[in-house]
Amino acid sequence: MYKPANIREFVTQAVHKKPATQIINGHNQKTYTAVGNIKGKFKQKTTSELNANGLSIVEDKVSFITWWSNNLEAQDVLTINGIDFEIIGTVENVEMRNRYAVLTLHRIEGGA
Repeated sequence: MYKPANIREFVTQAVHKKPATQIINGHNQKTYTAVGNIKGKFKQKTTSELNANGLSIVEDKVSFITWWSNNLEAQDVLTINGIDFEIIGTVENVEMRNRYAVLTLHRIEGGA
């Protein structure tokens, strides 16, 4: 049975936000509404840096483990320490027990 490590278990605060699109002046504008606060374990996976058209772009991939919730979906945003991370892919329900969720998050910063 899966159990996260006891060291610093679920101490990172995050604000869960859902995306919504509105048409403003004929353009789709994406807005985010806060759903609630969640706690989890934050773990940095990779950081990649590349140059595109003379712009430096940094992409961070992160793993976030938290309690299972049915309203966590792809393209939702978690704000951790003032930085917005987007959920990519489907949320992993560990061992299909509805106890722990593993989220893969990413953040793009720079010229993008």
